[in-house]
Amino acid sequence: MLRLLSWPILCAMLLALTSCSNFDREFTVQSANSTVEVYTDGTAFVSEFFDIEVKRAENYGGVYVDIPQRFTDASGGVHWRDFQLAAARRGGLDEYFSMENNVPGYSIYIGMEHCKSCSADLPKVPTKIQIAYWLGRLVRQEGDREILFLPAYMGRVHGQGAKKTLTLKLPPGGTLRPSQQDRAAAYDVMRIAPNELLVSVPAGKGDRVLPDIEIEYPAGTFVTITTGKRVEWWLSDHFLPFIAILGPLVAGLFVLTRLGQGWRLPAPIAVDIKMSKSISPALAAYVFRNWKTDATKAAFMASVCQLAVRRMLRISSLDEDAEASNLFTKQERKKGKPGRSRWYALPAATRLVFGQIEGERPVGDRRRVVAARRTLSDELLKAVAEEYRKSRGKDRWSLATSATILGLGVAVAYITGLLLYSAAILGLLFIGFLVVTMFRHPERFPVATGTAEQFKQALALMVGLPAMVIVALVYIGTTEVVSEQVPYLMAILLHVAGIIAVLAMLRIPTSKQQQIRNNILSLNGYFRGEIDGPAMSVESYEHYLPFAVALDVEQRWTECFNQWRENEKMETYAPDWRSSS
Repeated sequence: MLRLLSWPILCAMLLALTSCSNFDREFTVQSANSTVEVYTDGTAFVSEFFDIEVKRAENYGGVYVDIPQRFTDASGGVHWRDFQLAAARRGGLDEYFSMENNVPGYSIYIGMEHCKSCSADLPKVPTKIQIAYWLGRLVRQEGDREILFLPAYMGRVHGQGAKKTLTLKLPPGGTLRPSQQDRAAAYDVMRIAPNELLVSVPAGKGDRVLPDIEIEYPAGTFVTITTGKRVEWWLSDHFLPFIAILGPLVAGLFVLTRLGQGWRLPAPIAVDIKMSKSISPALAAYVFRNWKTDATKAAFMASVCQLAVRRMLRISSLDEDAEASNLFTKQERKKGKPGRSRWYALPAATRLVFGQIEGERPVGDRRRVVAARRTLSDELLKAVAEEYRKSRGKDRWSLATSATILGLGVAVAYITGLLLYSAAILGLLFIGFLVVTMFRHPERFPVATGTAEQFKQALALMVGLPAMVIVALVYIGTTEVVSEQVPYLMAILLHVAGIIAVLAMLRIPTSKQQQIRNNILSLNGYFRGEIDGPAMSVESYEHYLPFAVALDVEQRWTECFNQWRENEKMETYAPDWRSSS
């Protein structure tokens, strides 16, 4: 089947990859002209014009303009620059636009809106695109001087053959730093007026991060920055890295805390009487044997013993040759509150064993116990596992922690513009995990019975999953991930790993479940005379006898009881829950 699907999948992938839009073939940027007017409050208004030639009648319908917001200062510190979009126009009229987040800043699409009922193609005529926006945080303090800097000031556009110019309108009193005058290889800077500079990027230069333009001013030229503004800037500079590491940190602390709960749990020194009343002997048998399959026999016989000492039936012995008689009838279970109370006071696993014995065909008034056990293994294990799961309680902390990490991961992916990219990667990983699980554990996936359901199931497996894989691979292969995004992509994957680690803690016993295990071990020590417990009596013997059967120390427990009888001068013990063989 996989060989049959491999060829059409490969063809579909190649078709999808070769049909992706290519901006350089559809558009040509003939010129790019920008004007930056700087104000004394340290902000600037930027207006950029792009003359675009539409080369093909069928095209994507618009262009992307990148506005960098993150920049590095002279000391190597990374900062976040304020940005606010003012206008997006095409041909002098307001145009549809959309903004996408990215680590360096925003990627703004300007052009025709894409929808099912409209054509997104731009007409094949010269087109003028305009974008206007506000920039903030353009001034830094260096000693007794104030430095106006314009990092990565020009938006990136497709096309390398266009001549690009930038006009700077500056407050008076500024001096271009000498180091900036030696960068003619990147661009030319020329003063065209006392407070205006013209920056020219020659045609043929590729789009790239250009060197900063830095202009020195005397102290006091710009508005003094308040402490509150400095705090706001510091928070904006460190917000994204903080939430990027917060998710894995929360996951790590949660895992260490959960693992430490079992280590800190004190070893019991006496039997917890309440615990023995709240769990079934069948659960004790499985937990004591670490949920191995050979625990089924002990769990079944312990449940039968509990039915006997609770006077729900009479039993001839506590081995496989035992026969049950005088079963607690359905009429008695329904007859008044006392009967119902006796019945529902039993654990679910014990009631399940009773029902199985009750369903066996009797010989006279007796039923073979071993015949009931042969058909009950899976159901008994499920009942005990459900009881163990309920003893865990609602693990709100695990779910809340997972939701918190997921929210942080989604926030990082959204802010960095990696939401769809990371979703595509996780989709591929999930599909791969799903396919491997289907091959290793086919019993977990129900097989459709009807013809229509089988067709839908086959369609989903043979068409749906390959189609999703193709879409994810195409998106990953055609989406550019810039160098600034790579660390955050790794952080997103760490968030996912953290969620998996937290959810994996659901398989580790909680403190309450660990207490159950410890008290079962205490019962074993109590039966062997190693740990103190309740004083011996007929009631105590009968109450703990099912647990002794579950832990395979019934003989030892009976010997202790007989020794007590001898000391108490009790000559006979003929319980009414035992019947003659």
